[in-house]
Amino acid sequence: MNTFSDEPILVKPTARGAWKRWVAIAIALIVTGSVLYIPFDKARMEELAHDAKRGSHQGALYEISVDGAPHTLELTWMKGGFAPVLDPAPADGVTLRLKATPGSEDLRWNPETKCFGPTNFKVDPYAHYKLKLRLEKEGRILWRDTLWALGVHDSHGH
Repeated sequence: MNTFSDEPILVKPTARGAWKRWVAIAIALIVTGSVLYIPFDKARMEELAHDAKRGSHQGALYEISVDGAPHTLELTWMKGGFAPVLDPAPADGVTLRLKATPGSEDLRWNPETKCFGPTNFKVDPYAHYKLKLRLEKEGRILWRDTLWALGVHDSHGH
């Protein structure tokens, strides 16, 4: 008896390892994206620091509205810690809740130094910090936002 036939028998290719290939591609893209993001983000932050409007203490200036009134907030540092300056000065009893990577603190207005704080944790004046800020008085929130405390821009290349 002969088992030979002129009709081909079609065999479907197996999809063995197809999901592994997609996982490997995804991991390669994530690693490549991460490697490319680091220098891009550093250059972007340096450009922001270079273009930032600076106050009298060399901190980044932001125009804000506190309880409906216009103010200028300078995110600066003093004695090694953050010491935000609010102009005009806030009313008595206003506190600033500051959260950042180095730590969190409730800061009171210091009339002698004309700033909130400074914080007890130390910061590098050349580094950039993303700050979550909240001004409140007697439990009522007057203003809140997330802003960048842009460090001193290194201008050696200019």
